[in-house]
Amino acid sequence: MAPEFLWKSLMKNGSIVLFWSQSRLEKNVERIKEEKFDVYLFDCASWDSEKCLLEVGETLNFPDYYGKNLDALHDCLSDIVPQNEGFVLVFKNFDSFYKIDKETAYHLLDIIQINAWRLLLEEQKKLMAFVQSNDPDLHIKDVGAFSVDWNSEEWLKSSRR
Repeated sequence: MAPEFLWKSLMKNGSIVLFWSQSRLEKNVERIKEEKFDVYLFDCASWDSEKCLLEVGETLNFPDYYGKNLDALHDCLSDIVPQNEGFVLVFKNFDSFYKIDKETAYHLLDIIQINAWRLLLEEQKKLMAFVQSNDPDLHIKDVGAFSVDWNSEEWLKSSRR
């Protein structure tokens, strides 16, 4: 029996995965790199909507016509086809951004989820987001018709204390 890939176990409940523990996040980032995923890191601690849209566009090398709004983010993200197995967007300190601009933070994840399934179905490539929160009680409403769940090692609230 072939071993299960990390990406498969993480994407069973959607492509957005929450992490509280930095060490668990780092362990999963290293493992996903071994599965030939490109990883893009973002520190959301000082983000507002403008900084979020600018930094995501710059890091993912969006074209010059990128309009730095949520519709443009969706359009440009839907044009990306990774060279390798896929890519993971790692958002550290996401709870800080979520507290400042809940609507943009939510829509960012929703856009990622929608594009993850499109990419998987059309290109057989993967897109995931690892979302790290310092707030162990962070709850984000469903994105792309999926709930945003804690990773399996931190699913129980007691493991986040």
